[in-house]
Amino acid sequence: MPLQTDGATSFILHGNAEHVRHTIVRSICHRSLCQLYEADSPRLLKQDLAERVRGILTALAMVETMEGFIREVASGWRVHRLTGARRNAWSVSVSGNWRITFEERDGGIERLNLEDCH
Repeated sequence: MPLQTDGATSFILHGNAEHVRHTIVRSICHRSLCQLYEADSPRLLKQDLAERVRGILTALAMVETMEGFIREVASGWRVHRLTGARRNAWSVSVSGNWRITFEERDGGIERLNLEDCH
């Protein structure tokens, strides 16, 4: 079921009610990420990114707070807050130019996206 958020299409997370109730991930903008998160299907992702993206999504789904995520992640993920017009967004390095970006609002993760940043 699509959800309009700031002019971008996001997807409401469905699936196992127990899992969704405990996750801080609330919406996903990127269709491939949504499919991987909800159905564990990486078929729409570039094959070389799938495992790393799966690891990042798993970490995001398992934490209860953003502080917990930052404290628990691998140092190679280079988690940092963006600046300028996107100062409310966070970035996690996937590979090369690819980043997972998201906004933190009221303790939840919204507008989760996979972007080619360069």
